Amino acid sequence: MNKEIFKKIILVSIATTLMGQVYINPFNSDFRLSIGIAILIFLLLKFNDISILLTTMCTALSVFIFRFSIDFIQLNKIASVSDIALKHLPSAVFYIVFGMALYQLHIRDYKEQPIFFIFLVAISDILSNVSEVAVRQEFTKASIESILTSIFTAGFLRATIAFLLLSSIKAYNMLILKEEHQKRYMSLLLFTANMKSEVFFLKKTMQDIEQAMERCYSIYSELKYKDEVLNIDYTNRLKDRILNLSKDIHEIKKDNKRVVSGIERLLPQKEKENVMKISTIFKLLSDNTVRYIEDIGKEIDIFTDHIDNYIVKDYYPLISIINNLISNSIDAIENNGYIRISQYTKNNYIVFKIIDTGIGIKKEDIKVIFEPGFSTKFDKNTGHMSTGLGLTHIKHIVDNYFKGKIEVISQMRQGTSFIIYIPINNIVVEEARE
Repeated sequence: MNKEIFKKIILVSIATTLMGQVYINPFNSDFRLSIGIAILIFLLLKFNDISILLTTMCTALSVFIFRFSIDFIQLNKIASVSDIALKHLPSAVFYIVFGMALYQLHIRDYKEQPIFFIFLVAISDILSNVSEVAVRQEFTKASIESILTSIFTAGFLRATIAFLLLSSIKAYNMLILKEEHQKRYMSLLLFTANMKSEVFFLKKTMQDIEQAMERCYSIYSELKYKDEVLNIDYTNRLKDRILNLSKDIHEIKKDNKRVVSGIERLLPQKEKENVMKISTIFKLLSDNTVRYIEDIGKEIDIFTDHIDNYIVKDYYPLISIINNLISNSIDAIENNGYIRISQYTKNNYIVFKIIDTGIGIKKEDIKVIFEPGFSTKFDKNTGHMSTGLGLTHIKHIVDNYFKGKIEVISQMRQGTSFIIYIPINNIVVEEARE
């Protein structure tokens, strides 16, 4: 027997012994019915790796020693040691018989079958109580009918309590498991959304590289046919340099293409099921934001509302957009405030509005906030400025992927609103439109 199992057996014995002090005396004698037996059953099923027989024997010994010690301290002047021992020995008999009954009935095999479980535990309880009553000779002191009625009632009641305890713990564990699964799912969802955002930006970079390569080749072609006008040696050197530059750019494009292909293989492929309701998107983002706000210690309230509950397709880029704007809003709010995420339909656009009560954006900065590299964020821990690519990503996705537009309204010390317009046809599943 290893230490962990030994500790569990001792824990079960002590817990049962202590809870055994919550009892009633139905026959006005030393016989008692306690809640301890329900705790014993629950713990025997909770700890599957401990022996039922060994644990109930240890519990019997623990109950006997504990009750004997209490009475010995209180009654040592009016009762002998043997009398006190005989008074509590039947209690030990109860636990030994109870353990043997549970072991013979293989009670752990029936914990997923409520009716059989309650019946078998009740039978074990009744048999043990009858054994204890017989040892105490209670049948000669009280009505057999009243004794058996109390024993049967207690047996089924304690079996039911034990089952309810076990079911409650299982339900609680399932809830914890569900919450952990939800956290992992949200982390994966945001990771995928952010990765897809990076892929969109890489594709844009590839397009820029392609255009730069075409311009280099165009200059090379022009110089190629103007050798007679310009210095031949100079133009040859220039042509070679431009041609080499064009080749280097082409290599960068190929490397980028490999990176994009590799990332896209890791990301979920487009499927018919790649859809999600707006209400679900808002709930996922809201729950994740609340956890993050609690972690950083700010007092920020999150509100969400939507007029339509459309089913949207390709929800990853949408989640990436909204989550980035929420992160910016959290950074813009110094200590306390609120963020409101709302949705409505205007003309042929589905509109998402993210409002915060942060410090706001300067009027002269609004024109350049979407430019690559622009940032006012400063990390006090690292001393580094932000990359300034978050809003650039957002605008690129809205403009080029969704073919929509984004507007900004801000007042210093009042807050900021980002309003995103996306054509309904480009985001809403066709059969979900009204």
